[in-house]
Amino acid sequence: MPNRNMIAFVVRHAWILAAAGSLALISAGFAPDLVVRDFAEDPRWDGYRNRLVPDPPRLTRQDFGWRDTRHAGGKQAGEIGGWIQRSLTPASFARAIPEKTLNDKLTASGRFAVTHDEGGSGAMFGWFHESSRGWRTPNSIGFRIDGNGGKYWVLFEYGTSHWLTGGEGTFEGRYQTTKTKPFASDGTSHEWSLTYDPAGHDGDGEVTFVLDGTSYKAPLAKGHKADGARFNRFGFWNVQVSGDGMDLYVDDLTIDGQPQDFSRDPQWIGVGNQGQFPDRAIRPLHDFGYSRTNHAGGKTGEIGGIVWRDEKPAWYGAPMGRVTLDDELTASGKIAFLAAGSDSAVRIGWFGAESLRSQQRPEHEEPVKDFLGLLIEGPSRIGHYFRPTFATSDGKGASADDGPIIRPDGRPHDWKLHYQPRGEGGLIRLTLDESERTLDVAPAQRKRGATFDRFGLFNVMAGGHHVEIYVDDLKFTERPSQANQ
Repeated sequence: MPNRNMIAFVVRHAWILAAAGSLALISAGFAPDLVVRDFAEDPRWDGYRNRLVPDPPRLTRQDFGWRDTRHAGGKQAGEIGGWIQRSLTPASFARAIPEKTLNDKLTASGRFAVTHDEGGSGAMFGWFHESSRGWRTPNSIGFRIDGNGGKYWVLFEYGTSHWLTGGEGTFEGRYQTTKTKPFASDGTSHEWSLTYDPAGHDGDGEVTFVLDGTSYKAPLAKGHKADGARFNRFGFWNVQVSGDGMDLYVDDLTIDGQPQDFSRDPQWIGVGNQGQFPDRAIRPLHDFGYSRTNHAGGKTGEIGGIVWRDEKPAWYGAPMGRVTLDDELTASGKIAFLAAGSDSAVRIGWFGAESLRSQQRPEHEEPVKDFLGLLIEGPSRIGHYFRPTFATSDGKGASADDGPIIRPDGRPHDWKLHYQPRGEGGLIRLTLDESERTLDVAPAQRKRGATFDRFGLFNVMAGGHHVEIYVDDLKFTERPSQANQ
């Protein structure tokens, strides 16, 4: 018979060898790996505050066009206007004009009156293009009436073909701090004129707005005139962000030296200017996640939707085992940017769910933590940069100052993100189509550490507007979640 001590030795060492083999298999199986998602089926990822669509949806009402009234104080009865409501759904009432550009001199004048407005309302009036969309409207020169419940301010602005914008206003700074008193929404008639001079400001182009005899000027920023703009409409269009409505009227109108006769219906072109509908896109109610669409260029099925800048966190992401700044991370896919307002943004990449969930204050008071990926954001004068960014576990990260510009035109793009630990630091390399931007992770930043257990989309936690964006054919580094059980 075998020696009892020999049996015990064999059993003990067999168990050790088996355990070691199992640990090796577990270690190999739980190493970060590249996974592929084509979203042909709902991945049922983790969502937090990402679907906040009102039930029932709020109603948006548009009711503007020609009227046989005289609210604006014109010389005779007959004017244009009515109830105009802010909405992401475009609405306009305008005259078709021969196409103009930023190389043409443009002039218009008239009278307007606001008889009623709700808080958070707004409307635009001036030159635009039939394809113009957005809160800061491309291919436009006009003035904006911003209603704030019984009172309103007036601004004027321009937008080029690629969403480069500028302008001025009849107030200084933010509404809460301006010294300029607002106008009362009591039907008082105001005289105005709007002029664009392509030779103004040393050839850069300049917009001049005169309101009740006071003149305001806005020169185009360097390069904006060269970016170009096309105009084939003149008239009203709604401010394309969710909000309320106002009663606004215009009369005694002259466009490029031609007086407009409103004593009878001018038969201008109306688009979405009459009717009522349930509106799902309400600020700041997110509506993003899995979508049975194919905007990004893959097969049917993708992730995305409407993401608002808002002080509270919201995300949609794949749960995974924890990865850190010590892991090499890659992600790639297709992306389509459909729409955006000014002051809008979204992040895509690896993040820590609990870090986001515990965020109690806006980012300017409490920096975001535990994130590595890309940020789509930019100033109004540019539009949106596609730039690399990261944040450590104590919120001490960084973002590139700029990057490739991505336009909200719905065109699909290829993108790739690669993070490599290098020495004691690291490097993030971000590519949009053929354009690239890099961002260093300093040794001190990497030492601070960051932990990620999700990959997906989340909002920028600061007040602002929306983006509509979709991602497909996604590949990204993950560690199976069992590794942390």
